[in-house]
Amino acid sequence: MDKSKLETEINSALEAAGFELVDIKLASHNGKPLIQVFVDREKGGVNLDDCEHLSEKVGACLDMNNFYANGYFLEVSSPGVDRVLKKEKDFKRFAGQQVKVRLKRPVNNARVYYGAIAGFENGQLLLTGDLKFSLEDIDEARLHPTDDEILKRK
Repeated sequence: MDKSKLETEINSALEAAGFELVDIKLASHNGKPLIQVFVDREKGGVNLDDCEHLSEKVGACLDMNNFYANGYFLEVSSPGVDRVLKKEKDFKRFAGQQVKVRLKRPVNNARVYYGAIAGFENGQLLLTGDLKFSLEDIDEARLHPTDDEILKRK
């Protein structure tokens, strides 16, 4: 399976509906492919009706491009309160918010760092405390809201 082609096609279907692709995870369930698609919208977030509507769109896209001729399982959901951050625009959008960054290799004997996003410049994530990490060195970055921040959203 060419994951980049899959991402391109799914992203096109989502953008046409006014949503953005946050992440795709591929796995297996009962011997069939499981495609987990995480979506977001800059204003308004994602609700259950959105997921249902987008599931139909993504399913049609998968079928039309014949990605999985022998069937598949599809899950479309919001990225959650601890959403993954991958692109420069993600880091800029969530500037000032707390994140957890896991690095591919240790820096100063640590692979996991926490801090607030201070900016993004020249391909580097800037965190409070004068920490800088290039996108190439980041294994995963996720929002890391406090309990109070999570409760305020409800």
